[in-house]
Amino acid sequence: MPTRQFRRLTSVEDATRRFLDTVETVRTVESVKIQDALGRVLARRIVSRKYLPAHDIAVLDGYAVHSADVRHASARNPTILQLVGESRLGEPSRNRVGRGETVAVATGSILPKGADAVVMVENTRILGRGRIQFRVSVVPREGMTGKGEDLTPGRSVIDRGNRLRPEDIGMMKALGLATVPVVRRVQVGILSTGNELVNTARKSRPEKIVDLNRPIFAAMLEQSGAIPVDLGIVEDDEWAITSALRAGLLRTDVVLITAGSSVGKKDLVAHCINTLGSPGMLIHGISMRPAMPTGLAVVKGKPIVSLPGFPVSAMIAFRVFVRPLLARLSGAPGQVDPTVKAVLKKRVRGIEGSRTYVRVRVKRVRDGFVAVPLEAQRSSILTSMVNANGIVTVSEDIQLIEAGTEVSVTLTGDLPG
Repeated sequence: MPTRQFRRLTSVEDATRRFLDTVETVRTVESVKIQDALGRVLARRIVSRKYLPAHDIAVLDGYAVHSADVRHASARNPTILQLVGESRLGEPSRNRVGRGETVAVATGSILPKGADAVVMVENTRILGRGRIQFRVSVVPREGMTGKGEDLTPGRSVIDRGNRLRPEDIGMMKALGLATVPVVRRVQVGILSTGNELVNTARKSRPEKIVDLNRPIFAAMLEQSGAIPVDLGIVEDDEWAITSALRAGLLRTDVVLITAGSSVGKKDLVAHCINTLGSPGMLIHGISMRPAMPTGLAVVKGKPIVSLPGFPVSAMIAFRVFVRPLLARLSGAPGQVDPTVKAVLKKRVRGIEGSRTYVRVRVKRVRDGFVAVPLEAQRSSILTSMVNANGIVTVSEDIQLIEAGTEVSVTLTGDLPG
């Protein structure tokens, strides 16, 4: 649709701010097993109730010593100590290191009392009759980790609102936790509109179009930690769209509705949203390409995002608006995509007054990366997303970036090896 058919366009920043300012975090907390907590948003801060490690431990195979006993040891002037025992991994240490004595230790074993350092086995030699020769000096606490050096009781470990990572799972296990409190996953309804849409291709009806948006968004929502709820396809009918939206709002926390977002005769979505309750459509029409007809709404506290029908436009709008929305609802930090600096292989054009998202293929070269803009940038060309592994964002005040310019690329896929 031509821009002039919208009353006015809102900038991406203003649209995001106004939209997110109207929504609140999902407050429901549930307890899950820690092995099921990966990617979930922590609902309460984790505080240590124990020392970690619980004892002084050796961090290498060797011999526990008084560091003062080997202070002057060297290859030319070795020091000899008497072996008085061994500290075995997984067993309590029953030995004590006196002056002039040493105890054999393994990586992870408990350090015997009286020792304050460990000498690596490679820097020692067994002489016989329980005598060990040391050819290097060590300083106190070398080759060991002290009790509580990792954590002490009362120390904050993981803050509320963090999205749990594998290392967090390991730490909670180390603290002896079996379950963890997390924010309930946001449930997002996905609704497609259009008389032309079907779920699967039909030879008898070649004029029909297979709906790609619902499976695409189901996958993107799973990737973002939300629960997709399929609300199906509805025809371009005011009563049908309104009824489906109302039912979706009752079942879910958010509704994504695709197509019907522009201002043509069959673009009924904005009107239908406004009949459901206040405040209704907050923003309709955003200064961005693709995805200009995107609409952002809230009805009785629940967000609705009206997305364009073309999958490429809808996916761009999802990245720009839906992912921050899900983070806000979960009380989690927003997802941050990795970026790289790359040299443009071809010029790219922006549109004055609009933020432009250019799909590119990033490749490694000897001295860095290059970004090759895909030939087809139209929102109707799905391969412009499939073949891309990055997006170059052209700001509203730039109309042309010449080839050879270094740009920042947001990665959307893997880099080739």
